[in-house]
Amino acid sequence: MLSDNHIDLELALRKIHELGMVDGDLGYAYWYEVGRLLQRAANMQAEIDLLCNELERCRATRADANRAVKQRRRSASKAR
Repeated sequence: MLSDNHIDLELALRKIHELGMVDGDLGYAYWYEVGRLLQRAANMQAEIDLLCNELERCRATRADANRAVKQRRRSASKAR
């Protein structure tokens, strides 16, 4: 499951850099930190997406294993 909130990170960071250049030293420091937060958020979202995919694979594997166990139990009870 991928995030529906994809933005062009490169474009956003370029715009943030432009804003920082216009605002002088203090503004630049502020916008630099905003840019870093945006990059970290994008990295975290990528990790969340990866973990969601891994969780879905684990759930599918577990469901397959549960079906196999149930099938073996049914076969064993029929054999009795």
